[in-house]
Amino acid sequence: MKLLSWVAAILACALVAAALGLYKYNEIQAAIELGKAFPEPAEAVEVYVVKAVQRRPSLSVTGEVVATQSATLQNELAGRIVKVGFAPGARVNVGQVLLQLDMSQEQAQLAEARADQKIARLALERAHRLVNSGAGPIEARDQAQAKYDAAQARVAAFGALIEKKTLRAPFDAIASLHQLEVGQFLDAGTEITSLVGVSEYIWIDFAIPQDNAAIQVGSTVDVLVNEQAEPLSAEVIARDAAVNVRSRNLRVRARMPEGVADLLPGMLVRVKVPLGGNTTAMLVPPTAVRRDAMGASVYVLSEVTEEGQQKTRAHRRSVKLAEVREADLEQDLVMVLEGLQSGEKIAGIGAFKLRDGSLVLPTAPNPAAQDRLVGH
Repeated sequence: MKLLSWVAAILACALVAAALGLYKYNEIQAAIELGKAFPEPAEAVEVYVVKAVQRRPSLSVTGEVVATQSATLQNELAGRIVKVGFAPGARVNVGQVLLQLDMSQEQAQLAEARADQKIARLALERAHRLVNSGAGPIEARDQAQAKYDAAQARVAAFGALIEKKTLRAPFDAIASLHQLEVGQFLDAGTEITSLVGVSEYIWIDFAIPQDNAAIQVGSTVDVLVNEQAEPLSAEVIARDAAVNVRSRNLRVRARMPEGVADLLPGMLVRVKVPLGGNTTAMLVPPTAVRRDAMGASVYVLSEVTEEGQQKTRAHRRSVKLAEVREADLEQDLVMVLEGLQSGEKIAGIGAFKLRDGSLVLPTAPNPAAQDRLVGH
């Protein structure tokens, strides 16, 4: 009797479990059918068409405009200004008197020295006549010669002192601004003006890392004054004999014609140094590149036919990017060396939302972005 009760209880439990399982199965199937009734979600992304471009890898560094001739003039002696021979910011010619200090005392001393020189010369001539006639000693002639030489040296010394109080332009140049006035007293070593030479050329000095120190004299570099202007060509004319031990950079000097741009000494410019020959590469916007532990990748868009409909799906593809120094730093682009072919479509803006196999709703390509893509 007990056995029948246990069997009946077990059967009842099994029936209840089967009924519950059937109910749950029907619910799941209904949910699946309901899900099939909704379309698969599609992610909106902007499409970029990959194009092959010829690029010459280059390094972009900062350069400084340097004058071929420049000098900062100072007065060697103290004194009061009696003449200012140039206007602030004016052009001066070689040999032009720029500044003259009071030299009245030195001129008086020079006149005295010349008088002593004249007396010494007369005494020397007299001594020569006496020696030649045999009436005078040779010792007296030698003493007269020494006195004449000393008097001549004093004349030269006072002449040099007067010359030091006259400041002249050492070359054709443009002078800096100044506030010099007649009657002003200047201490020794006062900065008078800075001169920038007038030349057919200007220099562009820049430094490159030691890895690229193979740049040769006679090669050309591009100089960019600003982002909008066309690059200017400059010829490399010199480089340092050694790499700087602190920065590990090599200083290089390039020359370009004066007047091709409004460049002034001290201005900063961008210099693009070519690295090797031309290479074929693909340029893509940085929004298209995804980086993770597996490396860099992009999502390539392909057309597929599903259930009689044309759809676009995204597939992840690994790519090899160029080194940073090879990138076109003047454009918002990333250079891809391997993994893409010309004409392929990739996801740009919105690529971060995708996963491998995602359904994509592509938007029309932006013509301006496509032009940027090929570096126009």
